[in-house]
Amino acid sequence: MSNSEPTANATASPSPSSEALITSSQANTKTAKRPIPHFNISFPYAAQPDIIRANQKDVYYQRVLEEQITNIFRQFFGTRRQHQYQKEVVLISDSFYYCLTTLLGTQTLGEEYCDILQISESTGKFPIVQKRAWLIFWHVILPYLYNRGTVELRRLTKPTWREMADEKIGKTSNRTTLRKFVHKLLPKIQQFFTTHVHTFHLAIFYFFGAYYGFSKRITGIRYIFTRQLALHERRIGYEVLGFLLVIQLLIQSYQYQKVLQWVCHPKRFKRENVRFVSLLGQIQQPRDADIYFVGHASQSGVRISLNVHCVDSKTLLKIVLD
Repeated sequence: MSNSEPTANATASPSPSSEALITSSQANTKTAKRPIPHFNISFPYAAQPDIIRANQKDVYYQRVLEEQITNIFRQFFGTRRQHQYQKEVVLISDSFYYCLTTLLGTQTLGEEYCDILQISESTGKFPIVQKRAWLIFWHVILPYLYNRGTVELRRLTKPTWREMADEKIGKTSNRTTLRKFVHKLLPKIQQFFTTHVHTFHLAIFYFFGAYYGFSKRITGIRYIFTRQLALHERRIGYEVLGFLLVIQLLIQSYQYQKVLQWVCHPKRFKRENVRFVSLLGQIQQPRDADIYFVGHASQSGVRISLNVHCVDSKTLLKIVLD
């Protein structure tokens, strides 16, 4: 009686490890087929009151840091040097403040106080380090260079005594005329940007609430809230203030236009003989002069008319424009 040989095609029973692998692969397949949920993590843009409050808070802490650095500088170099380099001390303190916060990628104390965060409007993400560095340059360094440059330019273009004496006798060069023109034009440009451009930019901010400073507008950095606001926390805009600033600009433009109109066509209402003092011999010389009306003034509660005696209209135009 022969023993039967075991068949070669006998089926082996699956091991526990292979069953675990099959089960995990099936679970991964089901998980991959399941759709990934999307969460809405967009936050609203910061409103005008919060941006202004954060800026005021930052200015306060900047002044505190500036005072401490000023005291240290005074102890080492003296009061005279401290007054001489006060603008540089302010530059160093402001640079420290923003380099330790904005450049390192953290919120400033004012931004943290108001729960707002900087984002790049083009990408909707936190600004990269290059853009944050440009923000510090436009906000801190460029104003310092502008102020220092204008002061130095006015000093260089200030006419000397020799040039003023040559001008009285009618001996002027093109270089002297250009220096005099630049010296008189710089304050007018500064006043124009301070009173008109800055006011117009502030009115735009009150209307739309996008960029509070020129540095933010140039770099395209805006603020968002770091949390969702409830219904009772909705901020009220400053559109009324923007409207008032626009009215102020219109009134200033109208007054400036009236001044130009009066300069081009002055109101002459009388001509009489007036004694003028000669610049050469300090001798009074009678000459015919036109009397021009230049406006009203209040003296002791009484409204009086202001008149100007002028030999010719060209001199009057030169006086007004200067």
